[in-house]
Amino acid sequence: MASNPQIILIDGPAGSGKTTLSSKLQSEFNCQVVHLDDHYNGWDEALNSELTSILDLLVSNFLAGIESEISTYDWHQSKFSGKRLISPGKMLIIEGVGAGQSAIRNRASTLYWVEADSHIAMQRVLERDGEEYRERIQSWQLREAKHFSHERTREFADFIISTT
Repeated sequence: MASNPQIILIDGPAGSGKTTLSSKLQSEFNCQVVHLDDHYNGWDEALNSELTSILDLLVSNFLAGIESEISTYDWHQSKFSGKRLISPGKMLIIEGVGAGQSAIRNRASTLYWVEADSHIAMQRVLERDGEEYRERIQSWQLREAKHFSHERTREFADFIISTT
């Protein structure tokens, strides 16, 4: 078990630059990254108590030096279809909408909030995922805004980064 393992959380709206930041930090610290996009239960059930339970178990296990096995979501088949093992280590980065939620943030070393102008963020998502996802992304933006308002994630961030 790593002594004093550290967890970095990276949260913020879709298209803000969370994955880019996680990649840079992963290179810097040579650690594992959990991308929540790989573990959401589809579009409509992504930000629910199931995600909170997964994050709680993952964080608890990592801090205790215990391996975790978490389900991966196949977006093309619209179902969970795989598993990913998260090994104990010195540091773990969890990035994605919902990563900084209240259920786990007090056990993290650092919480980053990444934001961008909503129009720029939308363009980034459409460039990444395709114009055919515009309506899905607009619905997602409403759900994530509700989640962030309830969780007050930005208020609890150690660092706020604007990528606009």
